[in-house]
Amino acid sequence: MSVCSSAGKVAIVGTGAVGGFYGGMLARAGADMRFLFRSTYKDVVREGLSLVLHASNESFPVEPLQAYRDSSDIGICDWVIVAAKATANSKLGEILSPLVDENTSLLTLQNGMGNVERLAELFGDRGTIVGGLCFTCINRTSPTVVESILPGYVQFGQVGGALSGKARDIMDAFGEAGVDAREAASLDEALWRKLCWNIPFNGLSVAAGGITTDRILADSELACRARSLMGELQQAAAAYGVDIEDRFLDRQFTLTEPMGPYKPSSLIDFLAGREVEVDAIWGEPLRRGEVAGVYMPELKNLHGELLAICK
Repeated sequence: MSVCSSAGKVAIVGTGAVGGFYGGMLARAGADMRFLFRSTYKDVVREGLSLVLHASNESFPVEPLQAYRDSSDIGICDWVIVAAKATANSKLGEILSPLVDENTSLLTLQNGMGNVERLAELFGDRGTIVGGLCFTCINRTSPTVVESILPGYVQFGQVGGALSGKARDIMDAFGEAGVDAREAASLDEALWRKLCWNIPFNGLSVAAGGITTDRILADSELACRARSLMGELQQAAAAYGVDIEDRFLDRQFTLTEPMGPYKPSSLIDFLAGREVEVDAIWGEPLRRGEVAGVYMPELKNLHGELLAICK
């Protein structure tokens, strides 16, 4: 199996759970991948990087693993996939500049809102900028192991309309690498829909004292709070012309049940003492909702709790 050659030379910036998994899948399929590591660089150079796919009962090393600790050693790329936490967005200009020229395109797989806009501020006069929304459950369970618990899918979209031909190249590369890759009819809609899971389950897992998603579902008060948060997001999305049906909100609970004692990414970061993406996941959607005149008391309360906890 080999991915379409039009993907060219690809760099992964932020090789954590998401970057490690999708970069590893692309590498296995034959893409020319370069992985930028930070704290785990020495670990992966010594032990490699392995993927565990629970859905297919597979486990394999990422080969070849072209690992780097400095983006200037990678050089200019055809595509740069940004999988770093949104908390690193203020540093992206410095990190990405050695990888980008006038022909380089960028794909962000980051959580929350405002990430495409940030890349457009930095590199909007250059290549294509694509947003990728990962509806999946992936954890990095050790410095050198990434586990895909539920494969899910990735939605690809661009601001203002359908995907360009070049954007389709990277979506097709994901598809040929074995990832369920879908085109979003609207990037804005995909963002609001993803937040319907991320905001309640990531947020309450931290705010409720560091608990897994099964405990949120089992607690009637927390489950009710999660549904209220989803309802506020539904209203905010509607203010921007995005219709999210009730059954989609109900389905977020159905999809979460088989995850068992799942630790959302924000909880993992919190427990590890790392910075949590409070602004991108909770702050920016709250600001957009309030600007549109939507009353969002549940989200405002959760955002305040997280600001106090995640200092």
